[in-house]
Amino acid sequence: MRLDIPNPEFKAYYSNMSLEMAKPYFAPRPDEYAQIPKHISRKDWLGDGQLPGPNPNFSDFQNIAFLINAPKNILKLQRNYGDLVSFFLSRRLFIGLFSPSAVHEVTVAQQHNFVKGVGFARMRKVLGEGLLTNEEPIHLNHRRMMQPPFHHGNLDGYVALMFELVKEHTDHWRNKSEIELAPEMMALTLEIVSRCLFGVDSHGYTKAIAENMEIAIDRIERTMLPGLERFDKSPISYFKKFEIASNNLADIAEEIINRRIASGKTTSDDLLGIMLQMRDRVSTEHIRDEVLTLILSGHETTANVMSWAFSYLTQNPNMRELLRSEALKQEWLAQNRAPTYKELEDSSPVATAILNETMRLAPPVWIAPRIAIKDCVIDGVKIPAGAHVLISQYVTHRNPRLFPEPEQFNASRWLQPNFEGSLPKGAFFAFGAGTRKCLGEYFALAEARLILLMVAKDFELSGKFPKAQPRATFRPKGPVKQKVKVLN
Repeated sequence: MRLDIPNPEFKAYYSNMSLEMAKPYFAPRPDEYAQIPKHISRKDWLGDGQLPGPNPNFSDFQNIAFLINAPKNILKLQRNYGDLVSFFLSRRLFIGLFSPSAVHEVTVAQQHNFVKGVGFARMRKVLGEGLLTNEEPIHLNHRRMMQPPFHHGNLDGYVALMFELVKEHTDHWRNKSEIELAPEMMALTLEIVSRCLFGVDSHGYTKAIAENMEIAIDRIERTMLPGLERFDKSPISYFKKFEIASNNLADIAEEIINRRIASGKTTSDDLLGIMLQMRDRVSTEHIRDEVLTLILSGHETTANVMSWAFSYLTQNPNMRELLRSEALKQEWLAQNRAPTYKELEDSSPVATAILNETMRLAPPVWIAPRIAIKDCVIDGVKIPAGAHVLISQYVTHRNPRLFPEPEQFNASRWLQPNFEGSLPKGAFFAFGAGTRKCLGEYFALAEARLILLMVAKDFELSGKFPKAQPRATFRPKGPVKQKVKVLN
């Protein structure tokens, strides 16, 4: 496998990253990133007639609503004021851009006019400078370095390993009358990421990752309002637990790396192996940050999607039966063998439709904050440098002009001829867009299709539909208990 070596211009950046560098929680924003302009305060904003919104004088109440339920609050703003809306959080200007065309402009056409916003700044306290949180000029170079393991040519090997892991994990359900779906999916997806991308098993880390990630995911979202960062070094218990959880996760990632080095398997072509081969050009801290990023983006988010998907199927028995019919038609399942990636992709339109509809209603990452670093025009509206900009999968995916009855789970819409192809750019972006689009999209979809089909063939799950607990990721609240009925 060919390795993409970082450009010489980044040599100074790598050489300055000391092995004694602080944990992500207190690490500074790298100087290589674009400078963030001064924020626009409520007292300095003169308003814009093209940007309606709530009365700025009552914006402090907006903070409370945002903390209680941010997705519902932002959706309410869109319903009341439209796809282009201005409002204030912590007395700083935020502009919501929710039309598909605006989303496309921010994420693709004019993406270089923006940097990651407040939520991602808080994610850095857990993930460091991994691919999800880093900025240009570093981001694109790192993305190229990490692409080889996700090339389509490598997916067949991953699918084969996924098949064995899903089979092994769900076989334990045969002796159970009830499972806790959320922890089950967390354990399964963590093992898949660990084995496929890190080359180690995850069983010794499952409980510790779950406990610390629960705290970290909560604090990332609950402390994202501008100004709350002043408490990061305080002795307040809520923030101290955030710091401890972040450090614990970093320790786990470092142990995974050290175990791999100690094994002597540092030349394999999985992701961790590729990064370890580049230790003369990439710091151990950077490798650690990418491991942390993959633990979140490759395990937490996929597990949430699967918990939501099976929960929606309990409420939609007709779609559940369609999925089982599709599973029973799979030659690879009948022959008890792993499919190729293409075989899996081509033979699972129902599973794919269920996943699309699940990610429409419960997007794994529900918001993508940005900060404008230059004055620009989006959808005909002037966006001043320093403005916080919010685009939201949760909101745009509920556009009734594009998705009739937007709050209803209707996977059949994705089975209509060319439905997805007819959507405008920016209408559906569960995996992001532009150069920030999720690098592991096809890996995650293969994993999710496998889990859906293999479970549907052998089991029927039923239980109460969970409430949402939106944090940095869109989680179901609680363990999501499900009764298990064995079918085969």
